[in-house]
Amino acid sequence: MAFAAGAALLSGALAGGTYAVAHHYLLNQRQAGAETQTYADARLVKQDLTAAGTNVADVLSVLAPAQGTRSLVYRGGQWFSTSVSVGRSSVPTALLEMVRQGTPAMQREVINGAPAVAIGLPLPAVGADYFEIEPLGELARTLRLLAAVLAGAGLATTMGGVVIGRWASARLVRPLASVAAVAGAISQGALDQRLPADRDADLAPLVTSFNGMVDALSRRIERDARFASDVSHELRSPLTTLQAAVEVLAAFRSSLPIEGRKALELLRSETSRFSEMVQDLLEIARIDGGAAPLELEELPLDEVITRTVGAFSAVHIPVDVQPGARGASILADRRRLQRVIANLLDNAGKYGGGATLVSVDCMAGWARVCVDDAGPGVPASERDRIFERFYRGPAAGRRADGSGTGLGLALASEHVGAHHGRIWVEAAPGGGARFCLEFPVDGP
Repeated sequence: MAFAAGAALLSGALAGGTYAVAHHYLLNQRQAGAETQTYADARLVKQDLTAAGTNVADVLSVLAPAQGTRSLVYRGGQWFSTSVSVGRSSVPTALLEMVRQGTPAMQREVINGAPAVAIGLPLPAVGADYFEIEPLGELARTLRLLAAVLAGAGLATTMGGVVIGRWASARLVRPLASVAAVAGAISQGALDQRLPADRDADLAPLVTSFNGMVDALSRRIERDARFASDVSHELRSPLTTLQAAVEVLAAFRSSLPIEGRKALELLRSETSRFSEMVQDLLEIARIDGGAAPLELEELPLDEVITRTVGAFSAVHIPVDVQPGARGASILADRRRLQRVIANLLDNAGKYGGGATLVSVDCMAGWARVCVDDAGPGVPASERDRIFERFYRGPAAGRRADGSGTGLGLALASEHVGAHHGRIWVEAAPGGGARFCLEFPVDGP
């Protein structure tokens, strides 16, 4: 568009300037020629009328003006003309008044529907006024043709600017489009994507640097995932031993003093939370390492959600199945879908005062499940961050309240993302928070 606008402005200015110069030059030349011819013819008329008894009509008949030019003489209150189509009405009033006052004059007018130049000269020596009317129709046609040619040239120049601009911008933007496409794929987890080698010497450093950055990022992610997996595996054995020891101590709980019982309860709570964290870390490590593929199967949406809520909740939670979801089937991984719902219910129980409603709907090829809670809601500033790993908001730092590990919502986000869906939190209509997830009915 910039090339086209530039070409249009440049060609328009050039065409306008050319037309203005040509118009001024041709019109002045034509008027100068007409004026010279008028003075020459006026001298002949003056000479002929000086002789006694000369007839004005005979004098006009011997003139030889340019083709199309008409001559008029006003003498003794009468008009004489070389053509019956030209008479008193053909002479502009302003021009006639100036000539009658003894002043030579020239004026452009539309005479008989056509542009023309009228020139008048007073001949006081013979008591007459001489006029010539020269049509400018041919000049007007020439100027219209010139305008059409210049407009066509301007249009062709503008179209040329469009073509050149499109080619140039495509050449400039193509590498950026490739970078954007590959970067978008990488942001979605496709770490094997790389920019193709470019033969352009100016773009080669960009391609090399970008691919090197992605390689380093991929190695870092793999190293972190492997570290988390290794640590989690190494913690399982001592954690199992610790849990067994805690259960042994719990068997002798009645023999412990009050302080010992409190310490035992705290130890059991922390051991349970530690075990949950290790399991979550192992699952995240499997997801990051690509070792947890989707096991898709056709599932009845309302039935799966209803049974999952009943199985993972100790209290009754109403499930509102909308008409669009009744009898609808979806293509999804049963275990992952159940894990997402369980994590949302667990999150509502720990931070939102418990779940109050689970709604299920299916519309336009998407399945949606929402979990409402009775808590204070999630501030707008934290609605994106709560899906980050280990982020627990205001609960961070508190251990004795049974709060979670900060991995539940992150795992839910990973599972939903694996289905090419999305998860978010918003304010529930009745107060509290509403966690919603959407995923395609026909599978990822």
